[in-house]
Amino acid sequence: MNELHFYDLNIHPYPEGSSSVSRMALAAMQLGLHGVCVLPHHEFFAGKEQWRSDGCGVINGVEIVASNQNDMRRLIDKYRKKVAILAIHGGDEAVNRAACEDGRVDILMHPQEGGKTGGINHIIARLAADRNVAFEFSLYPLIHSRGGYRVKTIAAYRANFALARKYGAPYVITSGAVSHYDLRDARSIVSIARLFGLNEAEAVKGISHYPEQIIHRSSPTYIMEGVELVETGSEERSH
Repeated sequence: MNELHFYDLNIHPYPEGSSSVSRMALAAMQLGLHGVCVLPHHEFFAGKEQWRSDGCGVINGVEIVASNQNDMRRLIDKYRKKVAILAIHGGDEAVNRAACEDGRVDILMHPQEGGKTGGINHIIARLAADRNVAFEFSLYPLIHSRGGYRVKTIAAYRANFALARKYGAPYVITSGAVSHYDLRDARSIVSIARLFGLNEAEAVKGISHYPEQIIHRSSPTYIMEGVELVETGSEERSH
């Protein structure tokens, strides 16, 4: 795995969590991660800061919590140009679907939250695949919960990943960390991902391949899939 770059695209530092950005970035570097995304819920979003830490890139993001589809679109309009990665707090089926219909969204977070099912159906999975909206699988509830809630979470994750696999939808595996103690190295993440049906290659894609695609789309030279601006001397052209 050493030749790959690994990312955690969902950390919640202080004031949402208990650890600072720099402390979490240091821990991520020590665990062998190449980058992390600071993803506060939008009420905690402070601005357009672009953090950097030696040995570990820190990416600026936001997680939008919307009450309905119209509220979601309004908040996307507000935050999209301020961040590299924009995520939607899922759980409501109508919001889940609206998020996967909107190509400006990078990640749909915990779509199963609060529901009796995984929160994803075949229509939503197809939309996510078409729009390149990634489903999140956070390790936080698996590590910190016990008993029936953990069992239900694993079942929801299995159902959601089966749909992602069937329709080719992107996905990311994250720590959901609120402390530097919540971060995990790549091998631990792969081991935990096996609980909800991923093999090693699939788990690695969730912490390397798909995160790199999402980060790449935030590049100022990116226009759309297959089209980028390249500099040739003083000129720029698309290809």
